[in-house]
Amino acid sequence: MTRRGLRFGLLGTPVLHDGERAGEEQGDAPLLTVTGPKLRTLLAVLLLDAGRVVSVEALKEALWGAAPPLSALPSLHNHVARLRRLLDEPDRLVTVPTGYVLRVDEGELDVHVFDAHTAAARAAYVEGDWERVRRACEGALALWRGSPLAGLPQEVGGYALVRRLEEARLLLLEWRHDAELALGGDRLADLVPELAALAAEHPLREAYHRQLMLALHRTGRQAEALVVHRDLRARLADELGVEPGRGVREAHVEVLRGSGARPQRPDRPDHPDRPDHPDRSGEGMGRVRPAQLPPPSAWFTGRARVREDIRQVLARAPGTGGGAAAVVLSGTAGVGKSALALHVAHALAERFSDGQLYVALQGTVPGTAPLTAAQALAVLLRDLGVSPCDIPEHPEAASSLLRSLLAPTRTLLVLDDAASAAQVRPLLPAGGGCAVIVTSRSPLTALDGFARFPLGPLTREESAELLRAASGRNGLAAGHPLVALTGRLPLALRVVAARLAARRALTPDALAGQLTAAESRLSHLEYDDLSVRRSLAVTHDTLAASERRVDRDAALALCHLGAHDLPSCTAPVLARLAGIDEMRAEAALDRLVDVALLEETAYGRYVPYELVRDFARERAAGATAGEGGGDDGDGARDRQVRQRRPVTSRRRSTPPPPC
Repeated sequence: MTRRGLRFGLLGTPVLHDGERAGEEQGDAPLLTVTGPKLRTLLAVLLLDAGRVVSVEALKEALWGAAPPLSALPSLHNHVARLRRLLDEPDRLVTVPTGYVLRVDEGELDVHVFDAHTAAARAAYVEGDWERVRRACEGALALWRGSPLAGLPQEVGGYALVRRLEEARLLLLEWRHDAELALGGDRLADLVPELAALAAEHPLREAYHRQLMLALHRTGRQAEALVVHRDLRARLADELGVEPGRGVREAHVEVLRGSGARPQRPDRPDHPDRPDHPDRSGEGMGRVRPAQLPPPSAWFTGRARVREDIRQVLARAPGTGGGAAAVVLSGTAGVGKSALALHVAHALAERFSDGQLYVALQGTVPGTAPLTAAQALAVLLRDLGVSPCDIPEHPEAASSLLRSLLAPTRTLLVLDDAASAAQVRPLLPAGGGCAVIVTSRSPLTALDGFARFPLGPLTREESAELLRAASGRNGLAAGHPLVALTGRLPLALRVVAARLAARRALTPDALAGQLTAAESRLSHLEYDDLSVRRSLAVTHDTLAASERRVDRDAALALCHLGAHDLPSCTAPVLARLAGIDEMRAEAALDRLVDVALLEETAYGRYVPYELVRDFARERAAGATAGEGGGDDGDGARDRQVRQRRPVTSRRRSTPPPPC
């Protein structure tokens, strides 16, 4: 017998609901027993990718970890057969060549129903329709059976989904209590025990304390309300060094006015507790709808396949069950990461109805230190309408506030020119309706859940198209020498195009002759504020000034490559040149790959980008002219250190490089 209306549950231990005997609400459906942890794990993994193919390898890893037994495949088939019998619908769980697909229709998974209720509650909250807010919140919260994906092994994953759902639940509780406070009546007294428990469980979440203060005051317990405010203020001052936000301060004023004062209800248009109030902080995005994307490049060219792949990743964000969709665009200096990010962001802007945020993290800006995570958080919170005095000083509290603001929204966040994963991680939203684009010279592999798109030079045809568009010289073809002489890097192509556009008498052939004759092309690849040399120097100089030995080794390794004009290098070769062991040499070369000055074309073989070779030769020649000697082989950062320290007795097979 087919169970029409079968429903699935992930808001707690994974379960099946017998929809045949269910009422109108999913929560009324009797539960079907899913016996055994392996069967529950199988069901959860298939539900996390409902409607999509889940590979056999992914299922084996989820069920047995990284080292499945030899019997894993037949055992998996047995578990699939058991789940099919439990589902009792032939077309529910389908076998495909690479794995399995579990079909889940609209309204059959509790996570999807929860998200729909959450969206309805948010819309009603913005409109101030408190009765509708209460109904929608109660509908969503009734589905909650415990921690999502409870009792499953770590291999199942879903961390971002769990974090998003738990944050959404906390927001729903806030909204429901605001609705109850606005509606008033006899139910206010019943709120106090629940709010007291929530305030104790979340001691830094100001909304619950504000609501507890108001519930106590409006039920005649003014002294207790003042004690809540006193304790919260002391805790925030001791732990974070901040004062309570505007909402708590307004509630405190109401309590101080005493029972004779008429309370200002949150459904009044000018009340700061309304989510659309411009001064409201820590509990919604207010009237602010950011549209911060800088204009896209007028001559953006090429990368059609990559653009489509990025679009597909980010277009999944609004309304999906997982966390924020996120991509990293990485590559060497001048490869066009920011231009691609802005081109894609503008194309997708309409999908993110709550706005687009842009932060320049300044990871490679000449003469400027990268923004700290705390500085970037302050920028984002101010852009979302939080008053500067209400921004928590402690980065963790500020990060939590940012997630709370973005959780119920559809917002696109562009983090341009990131220096490290540690700089980016506190800025990431958890809401499934959000999306993130990060650009960095490093692929930032320490960030989980990101799709990565390493960018290389343009094709010859794309390079010629960019030259023609930006210079106005229509005769430039893909085979013109300028295409090769620029290394097909968009920044170098833009410099050449700018020079051609500025001097109509300068022919492309003449400029190509100048580049060919020059000892270093970099002198001809500078115009106004565009400079390939300056862009490369930021990364090298940051490595050279670092406190980490591997960074300093990487800077010296680049000089060795330039001093010997090596088109490629291996760890043994660098070890002999630098007089260091091979492990240390390999770490230095890997670091240069990480900051996109080299690429590893095959395992253990490192190749500098074409213009990076010119830069390395310049640095080596400059070190020779400025210092007239070599390094001591121990990663010293300056000449003074080399003069103080004795030269190592290690014998070298080649002279030390002049850097």
